[in-house]
Amino acid sequence: MFLRASLMLAAALMMAGCVSTPNDVDAPPILTLDSRGMVEGSTGLRVDFGRARQGTVAAVSRILGESPVEISQNPECGAGPMTFARFEDGLTLNFMNGSFVGWTTSDPFLPVVDGYRPGQPRNQMAGASFQVTTLGTEFSRTDIYGIMNDETDTIELIWAGTTCFFR
Repeated sequence: MFLRASLMLAAALMMAGCVSTPNDVDAPPILTLDSRGMVEGSTGLRVDFGRARQGTVAAVSRILGESPVEISQNPECGAGPMTFARFEDGLTLNFMNGSFVGWTTSDPFLPVVDGYRPGQPRNQMAGASFQVTTLGTEFSRTDIYGIMNDETDTIELIWAGTTCFFR
């Protein structure tokens, strides 16, 4: 009886070692943000600027496995009235006239093209240019923009496309 139980336990442990999980190191990121919108990691599905709000929110919700925690509006943005879909971990999708026009993120686990991530130190941002504005220290590279946390000298917020920042 002891031998049978030991063999069953050994078999179960060996099989458990063969199972992959969504957190595997070699797994592609679930979503990568870029200057045209975003791309889903495993299929390459693009969600580009210009896509309808309903379809964009539905696609991103499916990819992230969550719905936005807030849908809000600001009628006084410099570019015109905007609607925002904010997700729990820091991704916000920006819409104008029902179309996807931009995104912002403070989520350190959601990669951005060129390897940028919130929390990344300035000394790991090769090729970025920096400028002090009324928002703080901003950076840019290949149509990706962001704000640095001046106390920690790390990325605080990243964006692409149309936003509602007042300078």
